[in-house]
Amino acid sequence: MIQTECTIDVRYYETDLMGIVHHSNYIRYFEYGRIKMLEEIGLPISEIEGRGVMLPVVSTFCTYKTPSRMGETLRIISSVESMPMAKMKIKTRIVKESSQNPETLPAEIGATVAEGEVVIGFIKADTRRPCRIPDYAAEIMQKYF
Repeated sequence: MIQTECTIDVRYYETDLMGIVHHSNYIRYFEYGRIKMLEEIGLPISEIEGRGVMLPVVSTFCTYKTPSRMGETLRIISSVESMPMAKMKIKTRIVKESSQNPETLPAEIGATVAEGEVVIGFIKADTRRPCRIPDYAAEIMQKYF
């Protein structure tokens, strides 16, 4: 299994009129975690794309648990539980790590803010046709399974 963690600070422009993170931004947080995960294991997206394979999003799913606000730091935990073939499923959990926002209750620290998954496919850049995970990427990922 692959599991990585990174943090992100909630920025003002990510919030709505209620002062909480707009729901659409959690999908961006999922992407941030996914990109960091691939970089950490030695598969930056720029390298994969440079070798002629693209990674389109096939589906997303997100459950919202607790609101986030500006001034909070979120921990993004991304994991891949099975070896990818033609698709890769990345599960993500976002946890409230810390806060400098006076509206944040102490009991909220450590709480799950959102969780879900993103499925990405592998396609050849020149034909836009589906393909399997490239051999070099499979070799890197195989050590985790």
